Amino acid sequence: MSNSTDSSTVFETFLLEYGRIFHPPMVLLLCISGALGHMLTITTLSSMLNPTNMFLISMSCSQLALCINFLYSTFFKFMSDQLCHPFFFSYYMATTMHLSVTVSVMVHMSAVFHVVALSLIRFFSLAQLSGINSNVPWFTWQKSRIAIVVIYVSVIFLCIPLHFTSRVTEVSENEGCAERYPALKNKVAYQLAYTQSMWLRNLNFWLFYLMAKVVPSIILCLMTCLILDQLKKIQVLSSRFSNVERDKQHSRTTNMILAIMVLFIIVELPQGVLAVLSTVSSSTLIYELGDLTELLTLLSSIIIFTLLCSMNGKIRSAFKELACVRSIGRIFATVCPPPSPVAASTSGHDALLEHNTIIITNCHIDKSENYAVL
Repeated sequence: MSNSTDSSTVFETFLLEYGRIFHPPMVLLLCISGALGHMLTITTLSSMLNPTNMFLISMSCSQLALCINFLYSTFFKFMSDQLCHPFFFSYYMATTMHLSVTVSVMVHMSAVFHVVALSLIRFFSLAQLSGINSNVPWFTWQKSRIAIVVIYVSVIFLCIPLHFTSRVTEVSENEGCAERYPALKNKVAYQLAYTQSMWLRNLNFWLFYLMAKVVPSIILCLMTCLILDQLKKIQVLSSRFSNVERDKQHSRTTNMILAIMVLFIIVELPQGVLAVLSTVSSSTLIYELGDLTELLTLLSSIIIFTLLCSMNGKIRSAFKELACVRSIGRIFATVCPPPSPVAASTSGHDALLEHNTIIITNCHIDKSENYAVL
């Protein structure tokens, strides 16, 4: 019994020190790098608009909003809880934090729904590929608009009750800061507090963890099996008659999307299971791991879209053509110049150059569309 108590104390101390020392700088680093990456991605995709890229831009906007909101909430908590700045105890700052909590739920749920929609789009695209009219794009402008509208309308509808889970309340003093700074004793402060309605709290709790974690994870597990089945059918068709290069591209894209889906399941499903267990038992682990789950969610959102954008060569090429990226490349080339090229052979012919020229000549490069093919 004593060993169990000691382990629990050590674990609680670790979580407390992590939240105080390590969590703010790590979130700051991830938020800034993620926000810059998503802004560059949106800029890149905007220069090559099509139905797929419009959906990816929408997904990137959700991830960008997630990073910015995480950055603000972490900054607010650091200034109010760690530095105890009186300005952040005002009613207006507490109201902004209340809004930030709602936005956090909305953008997180939006990002989740985009991943689920991506799996559905990929499945139907593979089904179309194995059909007769495989050259006809399945994901059209109309389907892209409908998917985006359905996602955001669903998120807004589901998050309306979640907004009323917490409220701004007036307290006589901020207890934690008043203990460390005697000047703040008996200074009125405004903080967020849960609503007194237990049924609303339970409803929102189940609504968020079921709709944003458990149910999407189950759907993605099912879609993973269906996508793998479709991929096997396409491989059977490819062995008889098909375009080998096209099928390799679809296989690479499918593997990347499967990696995104598996990553989402690994991160989100355990959180949903812990949340459900906390409602049927005395376990409070889901609350104690709050900072760690926030960090994992932020990290997974960055990794997911990094994988998504790295799966297509046209996106990578367009990204390299951005003015800021080219400027960084020129600066790096100036600081670290490449080695001098090897002199040509005495015969005047370069076998490697001739080989590459033959390959390039025989390759057909289609520049008519800038599709990040799903």
